[in-house]
Amino acid sequence: MLSTLHGLANTWGVSSFLHLDTLRVAAVPDLAKRADLRHAAAALCSRVRQLSFRLREAFRDIVVAKTGAPCRSLYKDVHADAGEIQRLRWLVRTPPAREPFKPGEQKALFGAIYLDLTDIVCHALWHDTCAGIPRVQLEITNSLMKSGSDVRPIAFHHEQWWELQPLIEAADGDVDAIFCLIKDVFADFKWTRRGLAFFLKRRRKLRAMKHSSRMPELDPQDTLFIGGAFWIKREIIDFCVRSANHGAKLTILLHDLMPLINPYFTGHDFSTEFLEILRLPAHFIVTTSRNGQDLEVVRRGHLAKGPLTSFSVVALADEFPGSVRNAPPLAASDRLTNLIGVDFVLCVGTIEVRKNHLTLLSVWEQLAAELGDRLPCLVIAGRRGWKAETALEKLDRANSTSKLIRFVEAPTDGELRWLYASCQFTVFPSYFEGWGLPVGESFWFGKPCAASNMSSIPAVGRDLCSYFSPFDPEEMTRAIRALLNPTTRRLYQARIQSTPLRTWKDVASDIKTIITDLCALPSDAIQSPAER
Repeated sequence: MLSTLHGLANTWGVSSFLHLDTLRVAAVPDLAKRADLRHAAAALCSRVRQLSFRLREAFRDIVVAKTGAPCRSLYKDVHADAGEIQRLRWLVRTPPAREPFKPGEQKALFGAIYLDLTDIVCHALWHDTCAGIPRVQLEITNSLMKSGSDVRPIAFHHEQWWELQPLIEAADGDVDAIFCLIKDVFADFKWTRRGLAFFLKRRRKLRAMKHSSRMPELDPQDTLFIGGAFWIKREIIDFCVRSANHGAKLTILLHDLMPLINPYFTGHDFSTEFLEILRLPAHFIVTTSRNGQDLEVVRRGHLAKGPLTSFSVVALADEFPGSVRNAPPLAASDRLTNLIGVDFVLCVGTIEVRKNHLTLLSVWEQLAAELGDRLPCLVIAGRRGWKAETALEKLDRANSTSKLIRFVEAPTDGELRWLYASCQFTVFPSYFEGWGLPVGESFWFGKPCAASNMSSIPAVGRDLCSYFSPFDPEEMTRAIRALLNPTTRRLYQARIQSTPLRTWKDVASDIKTIITDLCALPSDAIQSPAER
């Protein structure tokens, strides 16, 4: 069968369009002579049709371009025996056409709310744990879907737009479970026995998910909410532009404007994508008034001739997902068992230059020289990031040689729960943040924080932190030393206990109110790109 397919590809001169996966899948029925692969062959039949549909489209385009013949003449011009023709007809059989998924016939008064989660799918393919902005989006998605609105989470992957609602509903609100399901469904697999078994397992989940190669078409009463990394794929920005042209309301959550305000701290240059989004007739949501000021600065500096900037401020949550407030530590994972009964201070965040771990490590070494065995262990928990090679080298070395510094790489949510609940207090030395989730999460477990006084961090920390300048090691030392004092620590803990903390339900409610108010505006209330 492989030789037949290669021969046909060479006949038309389109071998580059024959994806290797198509050839491999098509060969499975031959391999099915082995008993242990028969069931795999049957299960992969639909995969063959899906992949070969792309092959058919490529053949059709080339035939039409070269001969001007209609698509139906494809088979007439192939010099092959009747058996090969029959097999080819089966192979390129077109699956039933899918309509672009739209809200039901009975729409809500304000239409559907589309949530683009493309960057979460990408994040799930690259990482094993859900943290930062992806976690924020999933918490907002969870809360909005429970609100009773017509909410439609979607994602673009492998040239298809996927409807993610079945996965999110199957996870029953558990962010870790949602992330794992997304990873299972969209991850690539190898053509091995284990890979085929993995495919069969996820195929059952795929059956419930609608998808289309056509971009969803939004109506003027619909809303598109972008809550994450819109810059990660060009298709997301194109989706925003097209939706705006159709009169749909755009609501975009800007976690920060770092690529335009502090580009040094970014791993890549995304300034062009940010400016393109900022030129759209959208309503922006920022997490602090400081971020709103940054938005105005960017507009005056880069978009002076563009539309007026419309934005609202919505604070994110202090709540740690899946944990009640002040939850006690549960069972520690295997790699955390050596911290049971040990006094330690916790620092949570990706190991990158912006997080300022290098200064913290230097300060801890000085405190160790001063306090000796009285100094608690410093536990740094986070993924490996960018522009922080020296800090990572120190952490790797300390993990094997030091009792005072521990590096917990890529912690799970369960491990973070245990670390927050078991630590004495937390440290957050970052130079720049759009919000600062670990600060609020520390409060959720009743723990004070020694925190940087830069950018938006004081808006999260309120009067519940011992602050310092991240540029001044002596200030950082004094702030940490203050919380090492049990009396001072208890004063902060009492203040935290009496302070109301925000939940993700609060955040989703605020965002839903903004979206509802925006939907109530007439469709021509926001300037379209063509009118600028």
